[in-house]
Amino acid sequence: MKKSNIIKALCFLSLCVGLGACLSNVELEDDVRKKEMDAQIVAYLAKNNITTATKLGNGSYYFKSLSLNTARQPKQYDSIIVNYTLSDLSGKVLETTSTPFIYRYGFSSPIFNQLISLMKEGEKASVVLPGTAQAFDNLPAYAPLRCDIQSFRIRNEDDLINDFIAGRKLTVTDTSNNGLRYIRVEPGFGDVLASGKVAKVKYVGRFLNGSAFDGNYSTTDSLSVTIGATGSLVTGFQKGVEKMKIGEKAYLVFPSSLGYGTTGSSSIPGNTPLWFEVKLVGSN
Repeated sequence: MKKSNIIKALCFLSLCVGLGACLSNVELEDDVRKKEMDAQIVAYLAKNNITTATKLGNGSYYFKSLSLNTARQPKQYDSIIVNYTLSDLSGKVLETTSTPFIYRYGFSSPIFNQLISLMKEGEKASVVLPGTAQAFDNLPAYAPLRCDIQSFRIRNEDDLINDFIAGRKLTVTDTSNNGLRYIRVEPGFGDVLASGKVAKVKYVGRFLNGSAFDGNYSTTDSLSVTIGATGSLVTGFQKGVEKMKIGEKAYLVFPSSLGYGTTGSSSIPGNTPLWFEVKLVGSN
């Protein structure tokens, strides 16, 4: 059963719950099935001596196996890194993560988000949930299943930037109080350019995974950046160039608050930290 199918199944369950509420006056087949699955889940919990489970509004039962009261909780737009195992109630493993599942909190399955919202970083928890009307490989329709969260990490934009810098073993030359990391790669000469001067720069814009989304290194053109100007370029790029001397090459790494914000652009999702490789090749 593929990971995408799990998410689809959980999303489908949330839709069924909403539909059931709209048709609460009619005893549909799905209503009968829900009652049967609830009885199966309750019996499963009793058989396995699970006494701390809490029933959620979607018919799932949630319980923790490791609690960390002082750990942090996820916030919208955080990257969530999860290892989990999905099994049926007989204990047969249907799916397990060989590599962590990473998603943006608030933008995945509402059921999965509900589970994570009840947890803190580093905790372990399980949810036993009703099946759906749709069958999957090795999982018949209306078969309850169990999802065990074995590890759970939160990475906000600042964490992701710090991970990027540590992973590439970079040394930050200067960190501004607004989150810009300036990393000098090659030194320049002379002084930084005065306000009003126009810097000529070559650059490549990348996501932190190294994938490029923009640049002019492969062309003969250079980008003109007016020192001290506002509004024409994203703040992180503008402020980074203003730290440079002619001939200098640097990496500019900054959070979305200095980039494309919560809305993003046509090629850049919102709440995305960015990495620019920039060289100041001249001025006028």
